Amino acid sequence: MDQEVIMGEKFDKFCSDLRTKIDDADKRLKGLQASAKNAGQKARDDAKAHLAALENKAKDQQAKIEASKAKVKAWADGKKAITADKIAEWKAQREVRKLNDRADDAESYAVAAMQIAVAAIDEAETAAIEAVLARIDADAVQSPATTKAG
Repeated sequence: MDQEVIMGEKFDKFCSDLRTKIDDADKRLKGLQASAKNAGQKARDDAKAHLAALENKAKDQQAKIEASKAKVKAWADGKKAITADKIAEWKAQREVRKLNDRADDAESYAVAAMQIAVAAIDEAETAAIEAVLARIDADAVQSPATTKAG
């Protein structure tokens, strides 16, 4: 199979997975917000459990994300060294190996950037859950006569 087709399929799968991840996170957050309005102990327990799961996942993926960040940095550094003139020269001289190496590096960079994007979604979801928990705590101590600030 052609490398271009393979990368196209990888990007399509990544985009689909990313959409699903965002949609799932959105559904979970909406559910937590609805539960938070009732401010019951179950809502608090559910939010804390989900937060713990996300934090454990983040710890498990820390090394992978750091490696991805290093790949992104390496790509950025390498990109500075390879000018458009250099690429044109490789094309003119039909230096297929150098062009393939560059394409492989670009694909590795793309995968690493995608992994960082997925981790960022998890981090955003963690932040939102922490906000819901903070709101539950604040609402729990307010008297019924007190209105919410903000």
